[in-house]
Amino acid sequence: MGVSDPDTFDPGRRFRAEVEASRLLDPMPGLNVLADALGIPVGDVVHHVLVRWSGAGSEALLAAPPEMLAMLRDATTGGDLERARGIVDALLAGWDPPA
Repeated sequence: MGVSDPDTFDPGRRFRAEVEASRLLDPMPGLNVLADALGIPVGDVVHHVLVRWSGAGSEALLAAPPEMLAMLRDATTGGDLERARGIVDALLAGWDPPA
């Protein structure tokens, strides 16, 4: 899936605002503690976190409560079709249906 227009993928700039706000926090102390406790390189822990996060869209379908589906419900009941489209795009990002 190629997203050429960020405003289509992230209407209202919600995700981009969250990314900007997260820059105020440093995740490394917690990741360093975890890596040290497990005796593995912190880079491996960071990689694992990113893999788990990037798979969260598909996992949201199995989770209870499914955060992404709740966001989708809120967008559709609020009549925010553009936000609903962005959430669907996020859920399907990187997924190609079988041929």
